Amino acid sequence: MQHSENGRSSGGSGSSQNGTHRSSSPAKTIVMGAGPGGLCSAYVLSKAGIPTLVLERAPFVGGLSRTIRHQTEYGEFKFDIGGHRWFTKSEELNDLFREVIADELLWVNRISRIYFDGKYVDYPLKISNALKAIGPVTAARAVADYGLNRAKQRSGAKPILSMEDAYIDQYGPTLYRLFFQRYSEKVWGLPCDQMSGDWVSQRTKGMSLMTAVKDAVIPSKGKVVSLIDEFMYPRGGFGRLPERMTDAIVDRGNEVALESKVVAVHHHRGRVQAVTVQSGGETKRLEGEQFTTVGGTTERIEGDNFISSIPLTHLARIMDPPALPEVLEAAKQLKFRDIITVNVMLKKRQVTHDTWLYVHDRNILFGRFHEPKNWSPDMVPSDDFTSLVVEYFCTRGDHIWTMSEDQLVEQTIAHLINDLDFITRDEVIGGFTVRAPRAYPSYVIGYEKPLATVKDYIATFENLQYIGRGGSFRYNNTDHSIETGLLAAKNILGERHDLDQVNAEKEYHEIKRVEEPVGAGSRT
Repeated sequence: MQHSENGRSSGGSGSSQNGTHRSSSPAKTIVMGAGPGGLCSAYVLSKAGIPTLVLERAPFVGGLSRTIRHQTEYGEFKFDIGGHRWFTKSEELNDLFREVIADELLWVNRISRIYFDGKYVDYPLKISNALKAIGPVTAARAVADYGLNRAKQRSGAKPILSMEDAYIDQYGPTLYRLFFQRYSEKVWGLPCDQMSGDWVSQRTKGMSLMTAVKDAVIPSKGKVVSLIDEFMYPRGGFGRLPERMTDAIVDRGNEVALESKVVAVHHHRGRVQAVTVQSGGETKRLEGEQFTTVGGTTERIEGDNFISSIPLTHLARIMDPPALPEVLEAAKQLKFRDIITVNVMLKKRQVTHDTWLYVHDRNILFGRFHEPKNWSPDMVPSDDFTSLVVEYFCTRGDHIWTMSEDQLVEQTIAHLINDLDFITRDEVIGGFTVRAPRAYPSYVIGYEKPLATVKDYIATFENLQYIGRGGSFRYNNTDHSIETGLLAAKNILGERHDLDQVNAEKEYHEIKRVEEPVGAGSRT
């Protein structure tokens, strides 16, 4: 197995130096997957002195939360995969983040906008700004049809099942079509009436046209603390969070084994006993960020407790003895959405002031982009340069996924020049792509039943916990994924937490109402 020593190179740059290490005795806890959730579990357990082994099939830690370093003749550019800001309502999680990132911590002002029909609107949606952008006639219609729709809902006219139903219920038909339909269908690749309304209720809890207007005119009781006006971020990119957790795990005598693929999870009488790991051979890249090991050896590793952040669907397929046919069939029905990021390097000081720009225009293939320099100046070689991380939402095998790297880079540059008028051709230094399969669980209508079947099966194993976004098939933010890892570790340490309650609160996840001025995400 390949051992990660990310922080042991000079300067703590996060580069990996791999060597061979074999545990002399079975690990007490085995963590499958070195994303932020799995690493958080191992970090907490390591601090508590619990022997822990993290197994990761890829040659790097962090998964979708890693930072890619790209060297050019002008110096080093750094790119996150899609960008991950840190915000949370939990001060315990804020403390953990500060503890890990320490002297690399930055505070970043967030400016996010929506681009549609040649106009820019603040995001998250600010009603006054949105209504002004669409003009008085359309604004009046938006307010009127929202009121009419709410009256119909109060009479019980239609159940809220789909994403379309949920958005219309919250904002009315006009604002739905203008600000939500185009982008949602770009993200998910399906009409909104085929997607479950669960995604909307999970991501925009308690938000509606009425509550937005009410808070603007008559503020709610208690102070409303926004978690989105500014956020915490590591100076060298979000990947420093998993890298620094890895360093701490290794420094406490535990192991993070890279290029170590779990190929079987062995169980008996309701307990997982061991995993079989394939490692030591040649690691080859398959599609995107998927890797396989050719040759090498397999090893059975026993443990007392097991935590899985690998995709829930894959976990069900590698159980030994095999899961029942109905469980395997249910796993097949659960789908993920993939992304490709096109990372563009520019000889230009700045493209926009945004931390994110969401692109609703159907004629532009990509869905959003962020400018890493606006998050941290260390993401570019010097102030003379900037860069963009441009996200394409896709599904393996579709027309976007099958485009070559050259085609995607050229398509992106053409959109930035011709459609958005953001750059000129001579400012482009170069670009490259990163393909990330299974980035988002896809909440297609009807997903609940197969998901429950798989989760009920995994729950039969008393010493196996699932965590993270892919591991629990739940669209979590990074703080939610890390929280599941934290609570899973606490369960092993003797506490009792229901991991499915993470990200289940009813309040909108980017605001918090408090009586005192100091709240989550504040500078303390």
